[in-house]
Amino acid sequence: MTTAELDAQIAALRKAGRYAEAANLCLQVGDHARASELYAAIWDWPAAIRVAEEAGLLADAYRHALAAGDREAIGRLLQRLPDRPEQALQAAKEAERRGRLGEAARLHESCGAVAEAAALYERAGELFEAARCCEADGRYRDAGRLYERSLAEDPKDGEAALRLGRILAHFGRYEPAARALQSAARDPERERSALTLLVACFHALRMNEAAAACLERLRRQEPSLPASLAEFLKEHFDDAQGLAGLTEGDDGRLAGRYRVVKTLGAGATGKVLLARDGFYERDVAIKVLSVGGGTQGRDAYVRFAREARIAANLDHPNVVRVFEFNPAGPFLVMEYMAGGTLEERLEDGPPPLALVRHVARSTLLGLEAVHRRGVIHRDLKPANIFFGAAGDVKLGDFGVAHLLDLGTTLTGAMMGTLAYMAPEQMTGASRPDATTDLYAFGCILYRLLSGSLPFPGPDFVTQHLEQTPPPVSARRAELGERFDALLRRLLAKAPTDRPTSVEEVRLALDAIDWGDPMDVPLETTEGPRDTTEGRTLAQRASTRPPAARYRPLEGDGDQGVAMDTLLGRRVLLEPCDEARAAWLRRLARADGPHLQAVLDLDLEAGRCVLELPLGEPLSERTRTDEERDRARAQVLEAVERLHAAGVTHGDIGPHSVLLGPGRAVLLLPRSATGATVDEDLAAVRRL
Repeated sequence: MTTAELDAQIAALRKAGRYAEAANLCLQVGDHARASELYAAIWDWPAAIRVAEEAGLLADAYRHALAAGDREAIGRLLQRLPDRPEQALQAAKEAERRGRLGEAARLHESCGAVAEAAALYERAGELFEAARCCEADGRYRDAGRLYERSLAEDPKDGEAALRLGRILAHFGRYEPAARALQSAARDPERERSALTLLVACFHALRMNEAAAACLERLRRQEPSLPASLAEFLKEHFDDAQGLAGLTEGDDGRLAGRYRVVKTLGAGATGKVLLARDGFYERDVAIKVLSVGGGTQGRDAYVRFAREARIAANLDHPNVVRVFEFNPAGPFLVMEYMAGGTLEERLEDGPPPLALVRHVARSTLLGLEAVHRRGVIHRDLKPANIFFGAAGDVKLGDFGVAHLLDLGTTLTGAMMGTLAYMAPEQMTGASRPDATTDLYAFGCILYRLLSGSLPFPGPDFVTQHLEQTPPPVSARRAELGERFDALLRRLLAKAPTDRPTSVEEVRLALDAIDWGDPMDVPLETTEGPRDTTEGRTLAQRASTRPPAARYRPLEGDGDQGVAMDTLLGRRVLLEPCDEARAAWLRRLARADGPHLQAVLDLDLEAGRCVLELPLGEPLSERTRTDEERDRARAQVLEAVERLHAAGVTHGDIGPHSVLLGPGRAVLLLPRSATGATVDEDLAAVRRL
């Protein structure tokens, strides 16, 4: 049937009032968008929503859900839309048109459009949220005014008072800052942060007795804090003069706030600094742009601003977090990854296979999150893969990232590093897409496994365009041929010959027998099996060399916190018998970024190895409503994974949820509790 014939048949059915038949005809030929609209025309909202959502037309599904007043569908779609930025913006326009300004603001914010979100929040009367977005946009004076208005409506809002106090202190207005911080200190959850900054504000006002009184309040809670005012200020603000020291002179401080500790690296367009944020008491990495004027300088600034916009909009445990973009600097403030880069770790040759798998899987998870936001990285290389202090691996540096939904040209297509650059990037023959990043990942994986690049140079362009690298098995015989087929596809010259998605590569890697007992997936109640020898994990454990991979840090050696010397991360060792192993295997089937991971079962040693997530219990952490809502959504995702695996949790509460950098993590229950699915879901709602 031609398109014209199809259109005529659908028109005839519509004219006869047979809309449902017309919709079904559209579905048969794959025209889900028109089918959804036909169902909507006869007010069959459930069908209209279902068809649009199943086809990935989330903005259309959201529009139909609003028309139907379907709260459940609206809530579900608001959670899914942030993964589709272009559709989220369409949905935001529909929400604004219908007067749902708060939802429109949240959708804009999820796309990184914080300025638009701030304006919508203010129109909706959500002044705190508007102020928070202004603060994220670097508009501190506007944020301060909005926090003041928010406090006028709710004087007991400790979080607004704390944020206002920080902003006022940032501009040297210590007296009004002190008033705001005194209000914040009445909130038990904000007391410590408020008192810390109050000490500095009173000191800057030369009110040393008041500063000493605040310090004494802090020391009653934490006796280990310095008793001397100067020592306390030096410890928390890196200067014995406190805030006065932060705002005087030009001794390496940025924006009167960030004390530069050292230079971490430098390149043609900027440098990266390790600095101490005196206001938030944390180490940060600051990327500073330093280019000349003219067209080149403007282009560099545009790329830098794009990196800030992209990275600030990504919140994933395998993506480096961005705290602030200062356009006047210009500089970007990011979380400090204390473990350095993958490039540094590769200098000593190929790492153990367990570390290779950890790095590869973490990189793919981060890249998957990036691609879901419509972003192609375009500069994937070991220098842009970072390690945290706990051995976590994160993807960073989006300075040449390409937004799929901006329709930009191939100007700057040669950006990136030649050793990892796909052929189409070098020639500009086609627009970069997901396969472009996967080619670079193939180069990284090849180097991780063999210790050398697939194309060693120096003529990288000719090699990438014309030559075929030797199989990785030829470079490192003990690997066998298990990685050769996947690498051959990843390094294919034509994008159409490569895997089409990150998920496809991740599943292919999971299917490979890595030959390391620490990496065997926990899948069956009989115990994980070696696919080549058919042995259970317990049987394989008995053949392990007695190497002390786990170095005790707390506990008696077989239990407690230990250092995983292979991956450089802290883990939790707990007793484990056959019964608990069977329970943990069931939990491991629900593995996800927001559920504590089961890393290993060693039945011979009678122990299990669990992830030790970074963070503080939800009940102890200073938090905003936004933080709580985000944590609740992430915990719900973990609980739904458990339920899909056929198990329930039964012990969900603030004590079992850790809020850490970029994510909430639900701790595993010790044993089966007999809880029902409804009881789990009710516990999540109470968080």
